[in-house]
Amino acid sequence: MGGKLKEISSRVLTFSYPRYRFFTFFIILILLALVPIEVLEKAPNLSICSKVLGEYCFSVGITRGVSSLLKGAFSQGMNYNFLSLIVLSVLILFILHDFSVLIKDKN
Repeated sequence: MGGKLKEISSRVLTFSYPRYRFFTFFIILILLALVPIEVLEKAPNLSICSKVLGEYCFSVGITRGVSSLLKGAFSQGMNYNFLSLIVLSVLILFILHDFSVLIKDKN
C-alpha cells in the first residue's frame, strides 16, 4: 500500500502525466476562482525570486492577478501583474491539451 501511494504522489508532484497535471491545474484554478482576493492579499509573500533579488520581482502578484482574472476583474488582475494573463492562458492551454489527451486515450 505504501509503495503505491508513494508512486502516485511522485507522479502528481512531477506533473509528468496528463491525468495528474489536468486535475491539479483544474483544482488550482477552481480554488483561485473561489478564494476571495482579500485572503490572498493577507497571505505572506512566498516568491523565491523576490526573497533573493529584493522586494519587487517579476513574479510578485501573479497569484492574485490570476485570481482576479478568474473573477472577471481584468484591470485589477493586470494591476497586480501583467504576466497573470499569460500564466492563466498557459494554465488553460495545459488543461485543454491534457483533457484532449485523456479523451483520446479513453477512446
